[in-house]
Amino acid sequence: MATLPSNRRRMSYAAKSALLCIAILLNSSTFLLGQSYSTRLDTNGFYHIQKTARTASTAARKAQYAVMSFTADPKRPADLVRLTITMDQSIKLDNGLWFTLSYKTSTDLRAPSNEIYIANKMVDRISRRMEIPIGGLQDNTTYYFTLIFWNGCGGEQAAQAQYKTGITPKNPKKVLLVLDKQYENDPQMEQALAVYKADANRADPNLVFESYYLSAEPAEKGKLYEAIKARYNAADAPLHYLFFIGRNANVYVRSDVMDPKTNQVLPGRQTQSFCVSVYAKINLQDFPFDAGQNTFVNRRYDCQLYEANSLPNDLSSGIYQSSGIDVSYGSLVPTRTEEEKDYILRYFEKLHRYKTGQITFDKRVLLADTQLNDGTYPKKIEQLIGRWKNNDTINVPQKFGGNYHGPDPIWQADYLRKLGSNSYEIAYYTGHGSPGLHYFGITPDEITNLPQLKTLLFDFASCSVGDVNARDYLAGVYLNKGNTLFISAYSTPIGLFSYNNESPLLAKFQETQPFHFFANGSYSSDSYRYGASTNLVQYYLGDPLLSLTTACVPEPLVISSVGSLSLCPGDTTTLSVSGGFTDIRWFRNGTEISQANKTTLKVGQGGLYTAKARQCGQEITSDQGVTVTDKPGPVLPVLTVETLPDRFRLRVTPAGAFTGGFNWFINGARWQETTQDTVKATLLGASYTVKVFQNECSATSKPVTIRIDQPVLTITGTNPACSGDSIVVKAPENFSSYAWLTKGGATVVTTSNTRVYKQNAEVAVTPSRGNLEGPTSAYIALTFKPKPPKPTITLESAGFRSSSAVNNQWYLNGNPLPDSTRQLLRNPGAGTYRVRVTEQGCFSDSDPMIITAVEPALGELKVFPNPSNGTFWVEWPDSFRSGNLDVVDNLGRKVYSRSYSTKPAGPVPVRLKTAPGLYLLQLSTDGQTKTVKLLVE
Repeated sequence: MATLPSNRRRMSYAAKSALLCIAILLNSSTFLLGQSYSTRLDTNGFYHIQKTARTASTAARKAQYAVMSFTADPKRPADLVRLTITMDQSIKLDNGLWFTLSYKTSTDLRAPSNEIYIANKMVDRISRRMEIPIGGLQDNTTYYFTLIFWNGCGGEQAAQAQYKTGITPKNPKKVLLVLDKQYENDPQMEQALAVYKADANRADPNLVFESYYLSAEPAEKGKLYEAIKARYNAADAPLHYLFFIGRNANVYVRSDVMDPKTNQVLPGRQTQSFCVSVYAKINLQDFPFDAGQNTFVNRRYDCQLYEANSLPNDLSSGIYQSSGIDVSYGSLVPTRTEEEKDYILRYFEKLHRYKTGQITFDKRVLLADTQLNDGTYPKKIEQLIGRWKNNDTINVPQKFGGNYHGPDPIWQADYLRKLGSNSYEIAYYTGHGSPGLHYFGITPDEITNLPQLKTLLFDFASCSVGDVNARDYLAGVYLNKGNTLFISAYSTPIGLFSYNNESPLLAKFQETQPFHFFANGSYSSDSYRYGASTNLVQYYLGDPLLSLTTACVPEPLVISSVGSLSLCPGDTTTLSVSGGFTDIRWFRNGTEISQANKTTLKVGQGGLYTAKARQCGQEITSDQGVTVTDKPGPVLPVLTVETLPDRFRLRVTPAGAFTGGFNWFINGARWQETTQDTVKATLLGASYTVKVFQNECSATSKPVTIRIDQPVLTITGTNPACSGDSIVVKAPENFSSYAWLTKGGATVVTTSNTRVYKQNAEVAVTPSRGNLEGPTSAYIALTFKPKPPKPTITLESAGFRSSSAVNNQWYLNGNPLPDSTRQLLRNPGAGTYRVRVTEQGCFSDSDPMIITAVEPALGELKVFPNPSNGTFWVEWPDSFRSGNLDVVDNLGRKVYSRSYSTKPAGPVPVRLKTAPGLYLLQLSTDGQTKTVKLLVE
């Protein structure tokens, strides 16, 4: 926190930069005719003036060394005068000479004055005259002027005069809105400015607004200043107010104190300050813009170094120093760069609510002096300005003075309590401060966390709380909180002059002082300008057109609409009034609409709509209603979905009812236009709608969604199946193609919805309808179990024996034999026999065993003689072209075997050398077997 103990007479506090301290001292100067003075420059390049003791010689000096004459400016007779100063021969116009011109609106010794420090080169040597344009004056007001001429650092009063300004003509007055370039064409910002202008013009129709968009380039600041000067002198609507919105207009100004012998800046005598007030100095600019360095620079000389003829090339600014401004100004500088726009929009929103009577403040003042006693001031303020009654101070047992830098929790608690619970029009603070803190312990968080802040204007006589370069600078946090609308603060350390150890807080309530003007109807920015209180580094944060006494003039209650006022079936339009009204009521055809009490009304049927609302304590009726008409439109179309193998077809029904074409939409986005009432769907899972037209109206169908459900596979046959068998898998019908998927195998695409599998597999299918691929089915597992070994039949004396000991079933002529499940089938008769062995649901059949009669039928296997003594002749059946001829005994042992590659031409012999008994002759080929019993005797 930048604070230093007092080091100047009657200075309640001071800091390392004396810039403001000096300016305030100068504003307190009083000049007496015939008085002598001395001056000096401080290290920051600003002058101090002191009276010197009167002597007999000074009393005998001339009363007037110069003559001042005044000419009202024809374009601005109320606030600009052309002062001509003519000096007599007793004033030597050498290089050590310079001047100070003081002017004020009061003869009170304590009344502040504006000071102009003028270089020698401003005097015309031939006529001994200089022309000084003085602007920023109050209309219809008497000003008192005093001229001092200086030789080096010693000065003497040269002349006094007075002048009364004219009446302000009822002409247009320009308000220049200087906005950061980023807000150009920003719809939210343009809307906020439109409301701001409308509010201002209801109070003063003569205000004319212009927007100027400024980039951050340094050279653009010089162009802005030239544009301001041009508008100041405009004939149609001269400039009266500046409103800086954003950060780009803020500028560093530089002061160079030079050696008059060398025209070089003295060591350590170059300083910088941050401000916007430099733009408001038009007629007497002590910081002219240096295009070569892209900044505003003041150059002056140290009077203590003057010598005769020591300025062969005067490089000074002409005007060394000037405390006056020519136009009033305000500014909005957000506290955080990332929240600039929101900060500005919030301010304009609450400003509009104030100007339309939605925000009010108690007519009270809060005084907050952290150093000197101000306990009697609340009553004195009431006596000075009757508007403010029941005024407050901060209640503490004692004040510790300007040299105290410790805490005061009692002061802090009472200050925060009163700000957070009471309402004031003005809070006036003096005390130590820095960008993020002022005494005692008030930080941005303390202000942000207040439950409310209902104080219209804050005036901070405090170091650096207006340093807009600092994040969350304190003055900006105050402005952003609650209903606060205007702040006066300083961007650098300051000093404050006081008399007789009295609190300085009463001064601004005196006649001809800022709060006096403010209470009597002047704009906030004008009040500070009229009260001669503006300083180079002073920031006026907020609307320059803010007023205490602006009558709450109701806005016209205008109904606006979003959308067409001719409604097709199903359409709506939204009617609205501005948000500055309360107690809103809507009417249709003169009848109040139930529960319609918001600023917007959604309308779905025709009629005359009007509204009533309250503002400024009055009920306002909309000037004219809004008529909404109904138009006949088409019937509501219905979309149907036709499912074909190769596509989905969308059809609009009722058929033939629409002739104006069709607009198709997918998921709400425009897809295509057709003249046909059908289209082919191109996207699965999408929502399709169609819009039809008639009589400039349209109707939109309800959405339909095209989807292919996940297919379910079905199985024909059993699963698990047996090896050698097959499983048929079936997918849903009515698709154009099927992609059959096998885990670990290839994908096969077919047009068939069935597929046959003969081995273990996990399969799924992805069906497609044209180019629309559906989801893949769940995988199903196909399992094939092994069959038991193929059984064989052997002939025994008792019958047939299966090679399998278990799980047998005997078949005769293809039919199962009842109760024939043993391994041995006894006493078989003529016929075809098989045995089936079943394991785990799977079976294998033997080759057939055929038993024929002794006399086989024609074309069958014939054996003769049978029985015989061992020799048999065998005649082949017609159906056998080759084969094996075998004879087995009752134990299944082969006792004879011969192969024939071709059918024998006649009977062939079979000679057995075996024991008598029953034998079995078998002729087999290609899975066929013929069997005949042989009996050897």
